[in-house]
Amino acid sequence: MLKLKRGDILLIALLLTAGVGWLGVQYWDGMREVEAGQLSASISVNGEFYRSVSLDGEDEEIDIQTEYGHNILRKYDGGIQMVYADCPKKISMAMGFISRPNQTIICVPNRVFVEIVGSPSPDIDPAEEIDAYVR
Repeated sequence: MLKLKRGDILLIALLLTAGVGWLGVQYWDGMREVEAGQLSASISVNGEFYRSVSLDGEDEEIDIQTEYGHNILRKYDGGIQMVYADCPKKISMAMGFISRPNQTIICVPNRVFVEIVGSPSPDIDPAEEIDAYVR
């Protein structure tokens, strides 16, 4: 029979407490109310900014055809989803519908990265926005 020492029990208790704490933070973070008008999807292809799409308004399909492959994103109900990818395993399509900040869809073979960001910035490359001003 396995005997647990005092240190083993303390370590297990510490790990369980940390795990429950992390799940609690994730739960409360998911409960925040975020309006669709404040969100946008930032789309990058091969590490380069491709397009930003506001998640409010009418449904829209975004067709991405590059030298790496073909993808179609569908924007609806305040979120976005990969509905077509010509890559072999189609893992990006299995990532489903995303609508919360920092959620992502990634199509590695086609080098497409989609991330939900906090505020819409129509067709502005986030890398080109002013980060700080120093005099």
